[in-house]
Amino acid sequence: MTWIDLGDPHPKQSVNRYDPIVWDVGESLQLPECSEELIWPFNEVLNQRFSKRDFDYLDEKRLGSFLWNACRTRGIAVSELGFDLEHRSSPSAGAIHPIHIIIKRPEDSRWWLYQPQTHSILEIKQADWKLAPLYKHSLTVLGGDNATRILFLAEPGKTLGKYQNGCSLIWRDAGVLLGVMALTATAQGLNFCPLGITGEPWASNLAEQGKLAGVGLALLGSPALT
Repeated sequence: MTWIDLGDPHPKQSVNRYDPIVWDVGESLQLPECSEELIWPFNEVLNQRFSKRDFDYLDEKRLGSFLWNACRTRGIAVSELGFDLEHRSSPSAGAIHPIHIIIKRPEDSRWWLYQPQTHSILEIKQADWKLAPLYKHSLTVLGGDNATRILFLAEPGKTLGKYQNGCSLIWRDAGVLLGVMALTATAQGLNFCPLGITGEPWASNLAEQGKLAGVGLALLGSPALT
């Protein structure tokens, strides 16, 4: 067995200020806020959650509700790190939230960046051809042209500005976000399935070398009609 030791993370005595990525974006789309209460008892959500591998088209309203419940920013605080700290549904080391949510919708070659503070999505320029090989590869892992694909894209410099040996914290951030998404999808009656692939080597091509890293992929959709 090969175990990669990522070290024991701990806060630095003095933080390194970090300037977050400035994305090259095109069209923007405001998503609808959640208009329905999640009324399933939590124990029923836990009992019913399992990965489902068939998907139908997810309309904008249900996608918006999913992101509203699972990913939106619920509060912000000023920090000395060079960016705001945030409160969201999922916990994050230092309230940093270094994981970006990148979305590819069915019948749309573009990939979109979710903005949790404004609950909107922004078209990432050039991502269509840069991530085309990733989309093709993901289909070999699990097909489903009607699925909405979600790429987990880490910006390590945000977490590493505060923590020594912080890489394991980034992976844990991605994992807990994946779990919150899975439970949210179940509560909304949606199908959700994580993939084992990280998105590399293609995901990191969206920025300068070392700025971004793919840390997971998942599929989301409405239950397939039988």
